[in-house]
Amino acid sequence: MNKKSKVAVIIFSFLGGAIFFGLFIPGVFKTKRLFERTTLLGKTPPEFFLQVNGEKIKLSELLEMEKGKVVIINFFASWCTECREERKKLLELREKAKIIGVVFQDTEKNIKNYLEELNPYHFVYFDSGEVALDYGITGVPETFIVKDGKIIKKFIGPIKKEEIEKLISSQ
Repeated sequence: MNKKSKVAVIIFSFLGGAIFFGLFIPGVFKTKRLFERTTLLGKTPPEFFLQVNGEKIKLSELLEMEKGKVVIINFFASWCTECREERKKLLELREKAKIIGVVFQDTEKNIKNYLEELNPYHFVYFDSGEVALDYGITGVPETFIVKDGKIIKKFIGPIKKEEIEKLISSQ
């Protein structure tokens, strides 16, 4: 390989690397907030059934009963470190909003122990995966804030209690 060929290879490699990093690296540094935009904002939450006093009711029925109030739908798991920390914030919101916990990829035994330690939820739903798919869940914790039957906010990662309190106080 002559000197001109080596220089051309080095320049081509450098330009190729720069283009690669220019296209793909910025995505690594985007904040979670970008992904908190969901096609569900402003829409009715996907339906699932809750156990209330031994009876199954649709989520939409609960939302109708809580019309004008905030309902929090929180996807969580006992193995999730951020979920363990977040439930303290959820417990502080329990008197101000109905909180539904949706179990994500966990066992009933683990959840029972987890909730015996600290339970911020009014209702707990054991998801077999369909509800997480309907909501577009990619991991836990993820939380949806519902008001007047419509999703108004999504959090990826731990909730921001102050933001939720503002939404509640604007009722």
